[in-house]
Amino acid sequence: MDFFSGDSGNPARSVHAQLFTAAYRISGTMLTRFSRVTDIMNLQPTSHIVIEEATVTEYGDPAGGIPVPHVLVAIDELLFVVVAETDTEARPEMRIAKRPVRAQVALPPFRLLGTVHVAQGSRPADGLLNISDRFVPMTDVSVSCTAHPEISLTAPAVALQRSMAHVIVVEDDEQRDELLADVLDEKTAQRWLRPEPPVEA
Repeated sequence: MDFFSGDSGNPARSVHAQLFTAAYRISGTMLTRFSRVTDIMNLQPTSHIVIEEATVTEYGDPAGGIPVPHVLVAIDELLFVVVAETDTEARPEMRIAKRPVRAQVALPPFRLLGTVHVAQGSRPADGLLNISDRFVPMTDVSVSCTAHPEISLTAPAVALQRSMAHVIVVEDDEQRDELLADVLDEKTAQRWLRPEPPVEA
């Protein structure tokens, strides 16, 4: 599989990236044709991602960052990734009507507070769980770490690996019946919400 095949119309470029595992922070540059951090991560064809001109820092030794020409980082171990995105607008054919929902995500040792975007007509939990993408986007993010308070940052967008989250707390500011009404006619929505009892034999 060609890493660049999904977006062949754009030239490859270097973007600055920060990758966070449970023990390490890796910063440096990576080559990609994609603009959005979730596209970059979800369309990786290999088990490791290559970071060039990298600095590898262990959380227990924040002053001991090690510069290396390039490093391979296991995608399975990533908690979340921050990339300097150059284009946060989705292509027209990729646009799906979504609504913002505030969320907190525990990715030990980190806590992320920000906004997730779920499809209209779905509950936040369904919108986060019933998707195939490995990495999901969170925007307007604040990152904190109780174990290492010196590690804190804000980012316009991150890609978090959903399977690594220990706890996800979402705030739903809309009623389920109102959400269903956005995508279903009223009669069908009411039937879904209040199904008729089964007929006894």
